[in-house]
Amino acid sequence: MNEIIQVGNPLPSIEKVRAETGYRLRIKFRGKSWRVIALDGLIARYKEMRPLEDAAVFKKAKLIDWGAAIGWPGDLDLGASTLWQMSEEQQPFTTAGFVRWQQDTGLSNAEAADALGLSLATIKNYRSGANIPAAVAIACRAMAAEPATLAAHYRPRRSGRPKLAA
Repeated sequence: MNEIIQVGNPLPSIEKVRAETGYRLRIKFRGKSWRVIALDGLIARYKEMRPLEDAAVFKKAKLIDWGAAIGWPGDLDLGASTLWQMSEEQQPFTTAGFVRWQQDTGLSNAEAADALGLSLATIKNYRSGANIPAAVAIACRAMAAEPATLAAHYRPRRSGRPKLAA
């Protein structure tokens, strides 16, 4: 019996890329809309990427490996998965995203407050449309991506707990 088993999400694939000023790439991922990804932080943090500080080198970004990566002269490349993850991290974290994170993790308002080290009133404000700071967005995304991170900061509250989906 020959079965194909798909595990998790398919790997992202890039259709098109354009280098823009300010160390930004405009990338069209297959089946997705265009995304602009800022690479200045990556370039500054990793010495291997420093050649990209040269605007003439950076603008030579091109699609390689049939859309699995973006490459530059000098054997510099970034994989589609890394670029997709960076684009997701750079998206605004809205009230809807916060509510979805809370639902996906099954945390009550009090548990979310405990896990994030915030007050219950602050959690309610985020759910009502208050601006969500970048540090809170990073923490929520990290807890969603890595169950051990959430488990390390989770303290159960018995009353008012939402029921988790089976």
